[in-house]
Amino acid sequence: MGSPSTRFNRSDPLGEASMQRLRHSDTHGDLYRGRQATSSAAMKNTILKNACAAAAMTFALAFPAHAQDMAGDTIVDPADEIVVTAARIRGQVDAPQAPVAVFDEEEIASFGATSLADLVEQIAPQTGSARGRGGGQPAFLVNGRRINGFREMRNYPPEAIRRIEVLPEEVALRFGFRPDQRVVNFILKDNFKSLTAEIEYGFPSDGGYATNEQEASFLRIDGPERLNIAVEIEDSSMLTEAERGVSSIASLPLAGDADPAAYRSLVADSRDLKLNGSWSRSLGADGLGGDLSFSATATRSDSRNLRGLDAATLTDADGNSAYRTLYDADAGFGPRIRDTKSEGFELGTSYNRSIGDWQMTATANWAHDESRTLTDASADTSALRAAVAAGALAYDASASDLLASGLVDARDTYRATSNTEDFGSLVTVTGHPFELPAGEVAVVLKAGFDWDNIDSNDTRNSDQRTQLTRGNANGGFSLGVPIASRRSGTLDAIGDLSLDLSGGVSHLSDFGTLLDGSAGLTWGVTRSIDLSASFIYREEAPTLNQLGAPQVVTTGSTVYDFANGQTVLVDLLSGGNPNLVYEKQRDWKFGLNWDVPALDRSRFIAEYYDEHSSDVSASFPVLTQAIEAAFPDRVVRDASGNLVSIDQRPVTFASENGRRVRYGLDISDKIAGKDDAAGEARGPRGPRGAGGGGFGMPGGRDQSGGRWNLALYHTVRLQQDVLVSDDGPLLDLLDGDALTGSATPRHEIEMQGGLFYEGIGLRLSGNYFGSSKIEGSGSNGTTSLDFHPYATVDARLFVDLERKFEDVAFLKGTRLSLRVDNLFDAQQRVTDQYGVVPISYQPDFLDPKGRFFEIDFRKRF
Repeated sequence: MGSPSTRFNRSDPLGEASMQRLRHSDTHGDLYRGRQATSSAAMKNTILKNACAAAAMTFALAFPAHAQDMAGDTIVDPADEIVVTAARIRGQVDAPQAPVAVFDEEEIASFGATSLADLVEQIAPQTGSARGRGGGQPAFLVNGRRINGFREMRNYPPEAIRRIEVLPEEVALRFGFRPDQRVVNFILKDNFKSLTAEIEYGFPSDGGYATNEQEASFLRIDGPERLNIAVEIEDSSMLTEAERGVSSIASLPLAGDADPAAYRSLVADSRDLKLNGSWSRSLGADGLGGDLSFSATATRSDSRNLRGLDAATLTDADGNSAYRTLYDADAGFGPRIRDTKSEGFELGTSYNRSIGDWQMTATANWAHDESRTLTDASADTSALRAAVAAGALAYDASASDLLASGLVDARDTYRATSNTEDFGSLVTVTGHPFELPAGEVAVVLKAGFDWDNIDSNDTRNSDQRTQLTRGNANGGFSLGVPIASRRSGTLDAIGDLSLDLSGGVSHLSDFGTLLDGSAGLTWGVTRSIDLSASFIYREEAPTLNQLGAPQVVTTGSTVYDFANGQTVLVDLLSGGNPNLVYEKQRDWKFGLNWDVPALDRSRFIAEYYDEHSSDVSASFPVLTQAIEAAFPDRVVRDASGNLVSIDQRPVTFASENGRRVRYGLDISDKIAGKDDAAGEARGPRGPRGAGGGGFGMPGGRDQSGGRWNLALYHTVRLQQDVLVSDDGPLLDLLDGDALTGSATPRHEIEMQGGLFYEGIGLRLSGNYFGSSKIEGSGSNGTTSLDFHPYATVDARLFVDLERKFEDVAFLKGTRLSLRVDNLFDAQQRVTDQYGVVPISYQPDFLDPKGRFFEIDFRKRF
């Protein structure tokens, strides 16, 4: 690694501000990458040279520890310049691609996050990839090395983090990850110890239910040795339709009958328990034996949903008719219930060590999950309806009398179980075996084996037990080839240019051999502007769940029938489809990354994506007329054309195409504190406390002032269409067609921003979705649906009570937070062509939670 260089700023003789400005103004980071920087102009004044040399000497003598951390030396170059060299921070990622974002201790503290999981959620605009492959979490590193999974550190307090680097997707190849994931590198403090307890209570502004959460976590970091133990308990009470004043049943029951809305859940009654532990340490003298880590997680989840009452429309011989709900708890006819229990266990390990000039990382993970679902079926009321029609019973008899007649068969309760086993292992070896004129060639070799098993059955299909197993032996390589380099002087007139190549092969026991590969160019046009282009090809098999999930029939489900323009109750069949084939993906990406020379951090990003897939395995789409025509065997209607049931198992589309542009700005700067002298730069920072306290905390790095930041990104979809089969139809999702119950907006905006000052912080996050529509044919009563534009805003206000009440011992290390999700209670409005809101699109069905308050008390011991 090279030692990047810079001069000290005359107004900043201690160099800290200069180093900060260099880090943020040079995208490629001569401080980041290890390039050798040169001055743009020579010093011409001898007095100035002597002053700078004296400042550098003062810095080295007065603050030896800090000087050692920055590896500073004073050198006179051939141009008679004073240059200060500084080593990269331990644990930083050395890659030609510039970071998408960098967060230091001060900015991490300004988020007011309670854990790393919370922090990652808050920086989602920076960490999320705009690729249309389902996204998901980015890849994670700790101190520049792979770990066996994010669960290893999801409960770490943010105060334990020295710095976070967010790197573009191209960097993922250099660590053996997929090339469509961004990379988040957590650089930990060398020494840290903390016991954290947290209590949270939440409730919607409209009432009806509440949530509570308790969490405790212990973390100790002692150099390479880390220990973390955490427990989380969450509980949510039930919310019913009646508590929101809505009903998915269009018919009104006879007066005196039970209200069906009181027995249908909008939010389930649920309980979740999670235990997590991780441990890591160095082996051998001075860590020469490598680093070893273990992690384990145990989870338990229970949920209970009410699926409504048994009901029937009874009509007598005279034509008198009424919708009757059949409720009699004493007779065993209460609400239909779906009860789900699941348990899971995960174990993981990783081992890192140097083998000569190569770095080896081995990871292994095992996960076991089992679930059991009990679902009450609807009772058969055909005999009851026939008796009323024949005059044997009155249509308006009491529900107890109707049930006492014995004409309503007792309903069945179906049991579905699923057990899954997943094992994954991977060994990556990284090195720089040879050097070209522009620099060293980075080589990554990887090999692994994955094993998955699913065993599921349902008492409704007792003869169709599903047992699927998949083994996946895989291997691959990636090359990082420098072509031009300012540092080495090779073709430096064009800047910095590097080529990344990768290839891989996977042999699946149930699908045969699948291939993948990628190629990408990164061009550092200037020290603050990066351009990139990449192409990815991948063959992807459907998941075992898509192939073999247990088949479950859910009765009385609310569905909007586009053919008749009505909301109806139908039976839905879900589960796996063993006839799916593998998917072929071809993706292009072009990107611009510009470190704007303004503020403490200011970065502009623009990305263009062009994605094409063929033989796409997907969930069954919303039942528009086009989809029903393409899959007529998946739909059952009665003689009158009323929708009875839908087979919603996965399907295969012929192709899917998408093009989109995403661009945005991420800016941040400091706010001078009351203790800062007017017009003067802040002085040297104090030492860290024993707990490695964060910004705004006693023992932290700053005792006054604050910070503000804003991240704003806009996505514009240029194309999004699906060819259902080779014979059509072609669905344009941006022009009235749909695959889900929601239309696809052309425009989306995501925002994260906040202000932190003197121990008080305010965070705002928002999302905007543009207008969209689903077109109906206009025949047989079909109507179009208009999805109106809307925006949601979440807010968090937090106070570090220790700063505000320094004399209260109990408040040491405490924080009080108030969070409001959906601050303005914004809910998307969906109307048909007559301006009417269909029942299934009522706001309380789309978002029953609405505005939601959470009060959180957190204490670090």
